[in-house]
Amino acid sequence: MEYQQVPIPYGVKLIFPDGTAVNWFRDSRRKTVYAEKNPMDHSFPRSAERLEAILAAMKGDAPERMLDEEGRPLGAFDGGADPNPGVGGWAAVLPDGRELSGAEPHTTNNRMELTAAIQLLAATRGPLHALGDSRYVIEGITRWIHAWRQREWKTVTGKPVENRDLWEELARQAHGRRILWERIAGHRGHPLNERCDQLCAKARRHLVGKGRPGVKKAAPAEAGAAPKARYPRCPKR
Repeated sequence: MEYQQVPIPYGVKLIFPDGTAVNWFRDSRRKTVYAEKNPMDHSFPRSAERLEAILAAMKGDAPERMLDEEGRPLGAFDGGADPNPGVGGWAAVLPDGRELSGAEPHTTNNRMELTAAIQLLAATRGPLHALGDSRYVIEGITRWIHAWRQREWKTVTGKPVENRDLWEELARQAHGRRILWERIAGHRGHPLNERCDQLCAKARRHLVGKGRPGVKKAAPAEAGAAPKARYPRCPKR
């Protein structure tokens, strides 16, 4: 494979004919890989001990991505608070199989759903098929947001649009991208949705377990209680 090597502080820049430019910081302990330019959306490892790992990603030897029937990268998002408002968690499953999640001590269902969608878009590039069970997010980003902007972020009744900060960030992440937003039924067995839900719950439990101010710890499970069912990991197509 043809490429050009350009020395940079603490490493080397690899420049490929398709416009991809990768910085490989070889002097760091983790041998970090950073894709400075990635127009073809290659899936590079976060670190690499040898140059061959970067070249393998360029050749398409990286882990297979999840695609829909039309070849679009497929990802999912979910979020929620328990109670609402209360401790919230969000999660996203990326097309390359990576999983992202987080939690906040005082939030709402809607803010966590929006955060999950933002994180999914921020971690991906190019076309995307985004699955979610939130009517609020999907109707909002595909329909309602246009009217909100025309009314200077006011609802039809003249009230300020809630969560404007997150709506503006989601719109910024989606700008210029071909994104298919698909609403699916929540908690109905869809592997990606179930996995996101599991990650959300885990993130909330982790936050509560850390004893953050204002967050109550959950009561310990009773002895002999049946373990919670585990959902299958997301399949890759």
